[in-house]
Amino acid sequence: MAVRILQYSDIENATDDPGRIGRLTQALQTRREEDTLVCGTGDTTAPGLLSMETDGEHITPFFEAIEPDFSVPGNHDFDNGVDAFRTVVADSPQQWLVANLRDGDRPLAHDLGVRETATVGVDGERIGLVGVTDPVTLGDHVTTGEVTVTDPVAAAEAAVTDLPADCDHVVVLSHAGGRDDELARIAGVDLVVGGHEHDRRADAVAGTPVAHPGERGERLTEAELGDEVTVTLHDVTDAPVEAEMAETYRDLFAELGLNETVTRVDDSIGRTQTDRYPETPIGNFVVDAIRWVADADVGVVHPLMLRSGPPLTGDVSVGDVRSTTPFDNGIHSTRLDGEELLALFESLDSPDFLDLDGEVYGHVSGATLSWRRDDGGLDLVDATVGGQRPAPSETYVVAAPSLELYSDELYPVLDEDYIEADHGSQHDALVGYAREHGIDSGTDGRMQVIADTADGEFRSLR
Repeated sequence: MAVRILQYSDIENATDDPGRIGRLTQALQTRREEDTLVCGTGDTTAPGLLSMETDGEHITPFFEAIEPDFSVPGNHDFDNGVDAFRTVVADSPQQWLVANLRDGDRPLAHDLGVRETATVGVDGERIGLVGVTDPVTLGDHVTTGEVTVTDPVAAAEAAVTDLPADCDHVVVLSHAGGRDDELARIAGVDLVVGGHEHDRRADAVAGTPVAHPGERGERLTEAELGDEVTVTLHDVTDAPVEAEMAETYRDLFAELGLNETVTRVDDSIGRTQTDRYPETPIGNFVVDAIRWVADADVGVVHPLMLRSGPPLTGDVSVGDVRSTTPFDNGIHSTRLDGEELLALFESLDSPDFLDLDGEVYGHVSGATLSWRRDDGGLDLVDATVGGQRPAPSETYVVAAPSLELYSDELYPVLDEDYIEADHGSQHDALVGYAREHGIDSGTDGRMQVIADTADGEFRSLR
């Protein structure tokens, strides 16, 4: 009988949805057999509302229920800091692996048992495992402290050579996203199960299978390590719910006071990955709330701030509102002259670190932007604020969350050194706006495409 790997990855805020985490739990428990290794490949503890409220300790009941064998950390598993990650490691039942996060010359949290590699016997077979994580996002992460981050491919190559020569199969557990194709080409590797990028895939590179199950626990990877290695993605969105797990997270929401109703939606506001792109009702709500709390001329929000979730409909709670952007950001405002404001609008074109050429990647409030796209890229044709084109001699108050002002990669015009005022927490702004104005901002044409002659689908500006 072949050894089986069950992999989950990037479940992020699935614990904020008791039904969803209950279904993933049931699917893992049902498919697990004696010849099975259960593995997680990062972003299990965050981002999410419960993660912020508990510093990631909310994940303990899930780990206790599914009893993973191995895990690698993802970049968001450090959202609450290295100390919080160490607490999760200390309280979790699985063996953690990571070869490219270093504390001196040893793996991060080695004193808690974190290792670069592991070998395990399953059904008479000896399986070698190597763990690596994303170097770029984590390398720039504000909470990583003194952690040294090395290249995941080089680290994996070295780690594979350190495995015993008699391993029947070598599996790389990866949170390195787009580097997984390179990992698959490493001599001796039989399987790469990965995450970080939320694409779904079950294919092969140079004859080595690579699997990504996507985000929020919607898919589960099943790999069989036999004479041939096969991978299958299982849709678990309609799986039965493990009732005790769902009840655990419902109770936790209630204990934290997140169930209070703040507004009502008669229809439905989508929160899928597609709904993160401008212009969408959920994006307009978030950026309108940020401009409102700062009493600014313009608000801007990067779509990376938004996270997928169930649609908002009927009674909407504090937890529902806060989970739309589950990050602990403050709101700040700065002043830009007309030329700087136009440069900010132009920078909403996809940044280089995202593989989204020819897409608008930002939500705005208080402005109307018109774009033209062709095979050469995306151009801002016109912009107005208050019905008028920004004047070079005028100054405009611009509000944004901390991420946009403190990052060098998102919108370069915004700079932390020029913050003029602070306006409290992002979550207070969202809840306050929802109480006073509701959340059904709809769409109003603030983002317009006036010409599109490019080949391929235009994901934003639908």
